[in-house]
Amino acid sequence: MSIPPWLVLFLAISFSAQAVFSAEDNLSRYYEIAEQTCFDIGDIRREMDRVNREILKLMTERTAYVKRAGDLKSQTTKIADDRGRVKDQERKIIDLSLELELPLEISLPTFRELMETSIKFQQRHIDELLSQ
Repeated sequence: MSIPPWLVLFLAISFSAQAVFSAEDNLSRYYEIAEQTCFDIGDIRREMDRVNREILKLMTERTAYVKRAGDLKSQTTKIADDRGRVKDQERKIIDLSLELELPLEISLPTFRELMETSIKFQQRHIDELLSQ
């Protein structure tokens, strides 16, 4: 499954406890900006490349926290998968998606893929720590 880069950015931000959104952080406002600043496909591609770079930086930051959680879990549960946590995060994604005017058919599948791949990454990390 291919995850749209701008949506990964949205998800990464949504996981941050420090994420604060203003009334202007929504699809309508960003679309308005795009209408005012992008006049051809080249403009769109440049902006998407810019957003992609930010998404990758945020994904890197998020992955560091996923890995650190694996460090801590290796000392206790030894299991990365926490379905209660996934369900809790999904509820937050739904609420924030609605607030941001982001269609759920985009945010939920992307969120689920991000969570599942993060769980697999974290479990591999835990397993590596336990095998040392």
